[in-house]
Amino acid sequence: MTENKTKLVVVAGGTGGLGRHIVDSILDTKKYIVKVFTRQDPLSLPDLTTKGVDVVKVNYSDHRSLVFELQGVHTVIVCLNGIDESAIKSQLNLLDACLEAKVKRFAPSEWAGKSDADSVMQFYGELKIPIRNKVKASGIEFTIFMTGLFMDYFASPQRASPSLPPLIIGVDFNKCEANIVGTGDEPFCTTRADDVGRFVATALDLEKWDEEMGMVGSRTTWNQLIKLGEQVRGKQFDVKRMTVDEALKQRDLISTNKLMKVLQELFVAMTQGEMDFVETLNAKFPEIQPMTIDEFLTRWWGDKKRQVF
Repeated sequence: MTENKTKLVVVAGGTGGLGRHIVDSILDTKKYIVKVFTRQDPLSLPDLTTKGVDVVKVNYSDHRSLVFELQGVHTVIVCLNGIDESAIKSQLNLLDACLEAKVKRFAPSEWAGKSDADSVMQFYGELKIPIRNKVKASGIEFTIFMTGLFMDYFASPQRASPSLPPLIIGVDFNKCEANIVGTGDEPFCTTRADDVGRFVATALDLEKWDEEMGMVGSRTTWNQLIKLGEQVRGKQFDVKRMTVDEALKQRDLISTNKLMKVLQELFVAMTQGEMDFVETLNAKFPEIQPMTIDEFLTRWWGDKKRQVF
C-alpha cells in the first residue's frame, strides 16, 4: 500500500451522482485531502465545505486555471455526466491540464463495464473511446473502474441514493413488470453506489493501479432478477422479451430521446457480455463486503406486497 496522508485527490463532478458517493467514501477514510471540481457556486454546497472539502468552481475550457488548481494533486477521479460532445471536451481538457500539472493518476468517467471500440453502444465509441485512447497514449497511470449497473436503480421509483435519481432499467419492481433483451440468462454485474464509493476510496491505497479494475455487488441475470422480484413482491411479473435484432430496430426508430437510445444499446451490449467482468477489487479488498442484490431487493421491496407508487 502507498503512503497516503498527504495525498490530494480531486473528484471532478463530485457534488452529485456517483461522484458524491465517492467523495463521501474518501472522506470516511480520513486518509486524503479532497478537492471537488464543480460548475456550481461553492457557497451553495455547505454540506461539503463544512466537511473540509475544497470545492472549486471550474471552467473546463480554461486550461490555465485548471493547471493552477491541479498543482500538487496526486489523483484525479472523473465523474462528469453527459452523453454529448461537451462531455468529451471537458474530460480531454481536464486530462491535458493533468498532464501539464504532473498529476500521477487519472480515472476517466467510465463507471460501467468492459465495453471497447467494437461495442454496439454507439455513444461509447463516440464519447468514451476517444478519451480512453488519449489516456492510454499519454503515459499517465490510469484505471477504468468497472461497476456494472448501479444497483440503486432497482429501487426505483424509490430513491435508494440521495444523489442518483431513480431510473427504471429492465425490471420495474414497483409495477412488477420487465422489458428485457435476449434470453434473460446472460450474466451481468451490479453494484450499489455506496459500495462503488468504498471500493474506489480503498483503491487509492494501492501502490499501482491496474488498467482495469472491476467491483461487483452481485453477478446476476435478468431471469434471476425477475425470479427474485416475484419472491419478494409475492406475485408473478409481466415479462416482455425482445431479440437483439428487434432491439436494434427499435433503437433505430428513436430519433430525439438520446437517453432512451443509449439504454436500448445498453440492453443489447449486456447480451454480449459487456457488463460481465472480473471483480478485481473484491479480490484485492476482501474486507469490503458489498450489498448483494438479494439483500438490496429485500431491503427496498420486502415489506411492499403491492404497487405503492
